[in-house]
Amino acid sequence: MISDVEKNDIWAELEQKSPDLIKVFLSLKNEDELKAFFRDLMSERDLREFAMRWEVAKKLDAGVSFTQITEETGESPVTITKINRWLKEGTGGYKMMIDRMKGEQK
Repeated sequence: MISDVEKNDIWAELEQKSPDLIKVFLSLKNEDELKAFFRDLMSERDLREFAMRWEVAKKLDAGVSFTQITEETGESPVTITKINRWLKEGTGGYKMMIDRMKGEQK
């Protein structure tokens, strides 16, 4: 099990390295700004990794099996297991956003 300290340790480190990073994210006003900033900030690989993790998390939340997710995404069971661990034992961020997106689809 991941301790609460371990779950959030990264933020203290990031705030030391880049004190305004979270404020920058929160200041993005629309999809175009987000796309422009994220594209400059991250590599194509990073963006693909984020998209894959998000899709896997949604599939896990919907009850799709690891085998089916592997077949659909090509991701390894090890990667899917890690995402599932954060979905179930993380800080609740995946679940919060999955629930929010479900609410917006109604």
